[in-house]
Amino acid sequence: MDRRDVLVTLGGLYGVTGGMPALADPLLPPDLSNNTYPNSDLLKCCPPYQGTPVKITDYKFPKTYLRVRRPAHLVADDPEYVNNYKKAIQMMKDLDENDPWNFYQQAKIHCAYCNDAYDQIGHSGVPLQVHHTWIFLPWHRYYLHFYERILGKLIGDETFALPYWNFDNPDGMAMPSIFLEEKSPLYNPNRNQDHVHPNALVDFKFAYTEKRPTGEQLIEENLQYMKMTFKNGEPLPELFMGDPVRAGEKVNDDGRASGVLEGIHNSVHQWSGLKEAPYFDLGSFATAGRDCLFYSLHANVDRLWDLFRNRRGNRVEFNDRDWLNSTFVFYDENRQIVRVKDCLDQFKLCYTYEASTAPWLAAVPKTKPKTETKITGPRVQVEEFGPTPKKLNMPILALVQRPKMSRSKAEKEDKCEVLTIESILVASGTAARFDVYIIAPDANGRVYADDRGYFVGSYVTLPETAGKEKKARLSLGITYAVEDIEAEKSNNIVVRLVPRFGDVTIGGVGIQLKQND
Repeated sequence: MDRRDVLVTLGGLYGVTGGMPALADPLLPPDLSNNTYPNSDLLKCCPPYQGTPVKITDYKFPKTYLRVRRPAHLVADDPEYVNNYKKAIQMMKDLDENDPWNFYQQAKIHCAYCNDAYDQIGHSGVPLQVHHTWIFLPWHRYYLHFYERILGKLIGDETFALPYWNFDNPDGMAMPSIFLEEKSPLYNPNRNQDHVHPNALVDFKFAYTEKRPTGEQLIEENLQYMKMTFKNGEPLPELFMGDPVRAGEKVNDDGRASGVLEGIHNSVHQWSGLKEAPYFDLGSFATAGRDCLFYSLHANVDRLWDLFRNRRGNRVEFNDRDWLNSTFVFYDENRQIVRVKDCLDQFKLCYTYEASTAPWLAAVPKTKPKTETKITGPRVQVEEFGPTPKKLNMPILALVQRPKMSRSKAEKEDKCEVLTIESILVASGTAARFDVYIIAPDANGRVYADDRGYFVGSYVTLPETAGKEKKARLSLGITYAVEDIEAEKSNNIVVRLVPRFGDVTIGGVGIQLKQND
């Protein structure tokens, strides 16, 4: 039997697609009998089938009624739906603890593949990791699919669909009320209790103890952030979805850049979970699946990916066999271990989303016309970042040369101007965040000391496997931001890095032009 048929696996090549670049190295299966995760009594991260050869079959897509995922803040008005959802979760929790459908066994799937539990076959010390790269969105899409199908099977309803936490809509930015009833099976006490009430709105720039705007100002910031994420990501999908990863590559050691959507997703995790270390449950990748809210959070992330695809005319994001043929294995609704790939057509998966307004589509990020935001006072000279890594324990200013100034409209449509923060090191097992701003310097490389800059994005990470320092990169599209700060004719811009929390070291800052899709 082929080794891909006896291992729970991620990766592999199945089929051939013409007109693509030559195949590199697809991700290959892990050896489940040899996990590297420290299985503490608290976590016991790896599912119980490890070490047991299992037969894997190709998944046959369901021919059922279309399942419609609805906004979580609206289903509260549908008691029949809420009762069915509670019933399904309670039945899942009541299953034998070693049943693959058991609520906590399902959570372990996320724990194992998001916390370096298994090495890649043929690459000792190179773990499988489904965060921080282009695999993030496809893997979680299938994870939700099977979780949802299992819940429906438990209550005998093939039309059952998970609700989505509509956190990009002002009406849905609060933690959905269906998850707040303490005696409900949907409830989890390990949440930030400051946010467990209807007036607390999710914050895409959440920073634990730091005081942040509230009310209408917070809503406006969230909408602007989402608008910026789509505007910069649509021409260049890797900015939205994450960098490629292939066999033999260490995601957390080789410095991959997560997609900006994943960064917002991380902030929602942190805003929801406990505010003190170890941040259980939603605040940590290892335990996030133990909160029902997690699945609604990811349903909205999946919906946002669907919107992204629709706005691009459903064009394939990466014309690359290693991405298109990435293969995952899960327990299905018949307790069979099945191999799946190709999740781009959600109708083949028999689900869709009830439409919800996206007010951020009309949100226009604030520009900084000099006539309206004139800053006076002393100027400071800004130097280049230099070759020596710097501890980010206070704001850092760096003068960065642009690859080309005064680009034409056609040149901007052809290539995206991308700011990269290189060799980001995060201390073992810790969460971290820093925000990034850009400023237009004068001809001598000086900026006003009080100029905070124009926000272009954030680096956000949740705590992962203890004992392993994390290395990453941040890539942010700044084509439109350079226009907004009127720096198109400048040979340089100033980058301002502002620490929010966590132990972070920065290795370098640069700007490149990257070919748009």
